[in-house]
Amino acid sequence: MLDSFKKIGEYRPNRDGAEYIEFIGRAKSKVMPIVYLFVIADQIVYIGETRRGYSRPLSYHNNEVMGRQREGIAEANKRDQTVEVYAIEVPNISVEFNGENFFCYVAQDYEKFLIEKHNPLWNGRK
Repeated sequence: MLDSFKKIGEYRPNRDGAEYIEFIGRAKSKVMPIVYLFVIADQIVYIGETRRGYSRPLSYHNNEVMGRQREGIAEANKRDQTVEVYAIEVPNISVEFNGENFFCYVAQDYEKFLIEKHNPLWNGRK
């Protein structure tokens, strides 16, 4: 599955925040819908989605709301483990329903599907 996702950064031990320049350059502020994964030793530990692009998954060290994930990253780094961050752009799709044409936001449904399929350890709130 990771083959279709692009590595966008890492939370490395002994670092304050995510390292991303070597993976995506300065594209952290690029805004588009994505589904993203946190991966430790080839195991998916968290799946999320956002309309804000790469900024959200690369800012969890400052995210007070997502405590389980922030603490998980910190604990993994204390154990000298790197948390890799992968993402895939999920474009809105045009649909026709009840005689109307509109764009449908697919990222939430794709995220939900992947969570159900993989049951990542860090999904769910404390």
